Amino acid sequence: MSDRRRSVTALARLAAPLLLLACTAAGPRPIAYGEESCGYCRMTITDRRFGAEARTETGKVHTFDSIECLAAYAAAADTARLRGVWVTDYNRPGTLVPADSATFWQVDGGISPMGRGLVATTAGRAPDGVTDPGTPLDWAAVRAIVARDALRPGSAEPHAH
Repeated sequence: MSDRRRSVTALARLAAPLLLLACTAAGPRPIAYGEESCGYCRMTITDRRFGAEARTETGKVHTFDSIECLAAYAAAADTARLRGVWVTDYNRPGTLVPADSATFWQVDGGISPMGRGLVATTAGRAPDGVTDPGTPLDWAAVRAIVARDALRPGSAEPHAH
């Protein structure tokens, strides 16, 4: 084998894994409702209005049953290592949208799986069927709410089941 051919073969062996990494999906993957467990609280993910997902720099996907669990995970994780964070659009169950471009609402009645009433929608849209959705929030505000609640004195866990 010629030196040139060996160089090309060596380069191809080095490039192949990088190409595979570059070709991995940049967006969210579908959540297997009723089969997957929350990566934070371990509850089974069943409600298609509240699922969430985070992807790390290595491509590992973590799924969550609620916005609260995703925000608690993101607060504990090295956010520089997260390559994507998605939440379910309450108005389109099962449809994940980027957390940083979603609009969040904290509605009364504890309708979310963790009971804090956090729902997400496509930017600027109010949640369907909610008479008083309150003030719209962004992803940073949601993370602050969850961090504040997790530090509440006397709270044994960062979220309530």
